[in-house]
Amino acid sequence: MIKFFRNIRKTLIMENKTTNYLKYAIGEIVLVVIGILIALQINNWNEQRKAKIIENNFFEDVLQDLKKDQQRLSYYELFHTKRATYLDTLLTYLRNPQKTMGIDKFQQYVEPLYYSANATSYSTAFESAKATGTFNNIEAKDLIKELSQYYSDFAQLENNFTSISRYVEAKFEPIMYSFPEGKMNEETGNLVINEENVQAFYDKIASIKDNRNITIDYEIILRTPRMENYLIGDMGRTFNAIGKIKSRQEKLKALIQKIKQRD
Repeated sequence: MIKFFRNIRKTLIMENKTTNYLKYAIGEIVLVVIGILIALQINNWNEQRKAKIIENNFFEDVLQDLKKDQQRLSYYELFHTKRATYLDTLLTYLRNPQKTMGIDKFQQYVEPLYYSANATSYSTAFESAKATGTFNNIEAKDLIKELSQYYSDFAQLENNFTSISRYVEAKFEPIMYSFPEGKMNEETGNLVINEENVQAFYDKIASIKDNRNITIDYEIILRTPRMENYLIGDMGRTFNAIGKIKSRQEKLKALIQKIKQRD
């Protein structure tokens, strides 16, 4: 092809056809420019195609993380809803002296209060993309901003869970020091909602027979003002956690919908 154009130029020059040569030269330049533009367009299209693949893969990975978050939040909601129920039950008996729950039921309802949920957020895909500069290839900047805010807000939930744990350690455990752990039995952990299997722990404690004949009036512990203050404080923190969990669930639901509808 290059030899073909060279021969045409040579013929025009030899025949001294200047005007025709200029027209030809201009035409050749135009063809070269058009060729360059086409090449640039193809290259640009190819880069856009690659960027779209990267973006699609990123959001697919993010969706997987968000679905894990969804399952985790469902667990948190169940955990704290049950906790609120146990606190409500104990406070109801505390404020109604004519009602008697019995020592076994008392132990079953206080045992779950020792446990707290571990706050976990699944953000591997987002953090990896941020570290590698993948965001530069993603057009959906608004979605990236919303995801960033969603993951940043996790600290609020984490702080709330930590607050419950510290409150239990500082207020609840000292109240229960006088209550013999020998009262635990195979049924004690039935109301406990925990991500680890703790039943083996209760089975082990129950298997060690207590021959001390310790007797204690659980109502002395239940009806103490310290217990009432604790129950109210824990209930407030627990309802606060439930509110944050539900708010995060709504944000998560909206994010998943936007990601699926972004095309």
